[in-house]
Amino acid sequence: MEELGKDEVVVGRYIVKTQKYYYTKDHVWVNVKGNIAKIGVTDYAQFQVDTIEQIKLPNLGDYFESQDTICTLEGLKGMFEVLCPLAGRVEEINSYIEDNPNIVNEDPYEEGWLVELRMSDPLEIEDLMSAEDYMEYLEELVREEKGSVPIIHSPDALEEESIEEIPEDELGYSEER
Repeated sequence: MEELGKDEVVVGRYIVKTQKYYYTKDHVWVNVKGNIAKIGVTDYAQFQVDTIEQIKLPNLGDYFESQDTICTLEGLKGMFEVLCPLAGRVEEINSYIEDNPNIVNEDPYEEGWLVELRMSDPLEIEDLMSAEDYMEYLEELVREEKGSVPIIHSPDALEEESIEEIPEDELGYSEER
């Protein structure tokens, strides 16, 4: 894994951007500059879809209300409808990902962004979760899936534990001796 930046945290195995990012419970992120909202899916969402094979983006100029399906991601584990987090008109689409959908798997927060919207009401941002709230929400989801959740704030903590160092009761099977 690449070194984490100062604005990234790992919850379980999922990267969350912390500075200037807002989130939805549907695992969509929003990065706002002025009245333009750049929108994409979170690391958690791209893992759920698995290898993304096709992306259907909206057209420039299309208008969406909050919670409308703005685009779809099709992957090995099925289809994921991306719900628009804010009302607005599509100003730009990331057409590069239509031909290279795996970019969303590789870099969901930077190169894998989906669309930019001109927000109808910038105050709708207040209805989204802060990065801290999303991290807590994601921590609950991961805990339900796996039982415990490491939260990593530094690249040094990403070092993998040797299988010999893991207690047998945590392995999920017995080692034959």
